[in-house]
Amino acid sequence: MDPQPIPTVGLMTVGCKLNQYETEGLAELLESRGCRIVPFDSPADAYVVNTCTVTGRSDYRCRQMLRRAARRSPEALIAAVGCYAQRDADALAAMPEVAIVVGNNDKPRIVRLLLDALERGWDPQDPKTVVGPIEADDFHALDIERFRGYTRAFLKIQDGCDSRCAYCAVPDARGPSRSRPYNDVLTQARRLADAGYRELVLTGVHIGAYATDAGVRLAGLLDGLTEVSGIERVRLGSIEPLQLTEELADVIVGNPAVCRHLHVPLQSGSDRVLARMRRGYTAAEYAAAIERVAGRVERLGLGADVMVGFPGETESDFADTAALIERLPFTYLHVFAFSPRKGTEAADMPDGVDGVEKKRRSEQLREAGHEKSLAFRGSLTGEELEVLVLDRGVDDGHLSGLASEYVSTTFDGPASLGNRFVSVRITRVDGPTTHATMIPGSER
Repeated sequence: MDPQPIPTVGLMTVGCKLNQYETEGLAELLESRGCRIVPFDSPADAYVVNTCTVTGRSDYRCRQMLRRAARRSPEALIAAVGCYAQRDADALAAMPEVAIVVGNNDKPRIVRLLLDALERGWDPQDPKTVVGPIEADDFHALDIERFRGYTRAFLKIQDGCDSRCAYCAVPDARGPSRSRPYNDVLTQARRLADAGYRELVLTGVHIGAYATDAGVRLAGLLDGLTEVSGIERVRLGSIEPLQLTEELADVIVGNPAVCRHLHVPLQSGSDRVLARMRRGYTAAEYAAAIERVAGRVERLGLGADVMVGFPGETESDFADTAALIERLPFTYLHVFAFSPRKGTEAADMPDGVDGVEKKRRSEQLREAGHEKSLAFRGSLTGEELEVLVLDRGVDDGHLSGLASEYVSTTFDGPASLGNRFVSVRITRVDGPTTHATMIPGSER
């Protein structure tokens, strides 16, 4: 009897680092059940799109990826999983290309459904399988052995959010805040260290809310992770301003293995808009939190998310945001326009901002972010930084290295330096590129 062919599956992630981590978990589950993972643009028996719904653009891109899979392999079994599937399963199920829809809180089930369908001989005329949204009741880790395609590994420590910002659909998509048990995090970190990863990037929906029943909070988790043999750098993902505690600042200042890099969502510099957004802090409180840490951490890489065009945002409100950005020591910005999310408070708010005006405000803040980035990177000229050489940045003798401060540098060196730390000296900044020279003998 001829052996059964090995099922091939293409995976695509839309969205955040948390989704990327979970896609790797799904890939490893599929492999453990006898599947072979292939590039998403290759022919495959099945495709899975791990969806995002943070903006209308995210929804559109998810649908685009599902249609792309159908065009590539018209007879393939196509599944949608994740945040969009959790919030609006019916919309995805209505797509003729999609056969299976599974929300966030039952992601591993997608593996069983795919394999069962392929084994019985799935037919495009078969009824669709839609797993209704399941309430989050516990932390589901989707442990991983590696993080394919990346030099650094993302590590999921938390999921869900208890905040109810007026514009945000994430609590509906991800459920309430849950933290991964401390020992489970360390076990996952050791597994990734054993696989050769030297930098971990902590990810979750609201990692500043990390807290275990045993009383371990984020600062304590950082201390524990930096004790794991083989892990030489730990980088925080996005953290809310009111969670920048003195305890956390002490760890960043006192533990050289914790990256000198913070990403702290701002959203608006107008107290009036922040209140309408239900962000829970004022512009002054945000600034105080930033200054408390920036005043203690030399060469802090500091990023922020900024939203323009929230309903009712006036030119004066926008000016407040621009002024606060100018005042604070940001080194880069992520700027995006308000996108109404069905079911959120902001979706029904009056006084929407014109699309042309949203674009103008976005461009102005992006230019401010560009200038901040140039100024920060330019101030490093002549400075020595230790960087992790990224495997994906090796190209004909040119290497890409990422510094603790979240500065990406370009320099010459052999490809054998991938995933090693080297010291470089910044020589010049040319637009988005930061040029450097490697200091001989510094590799480790």
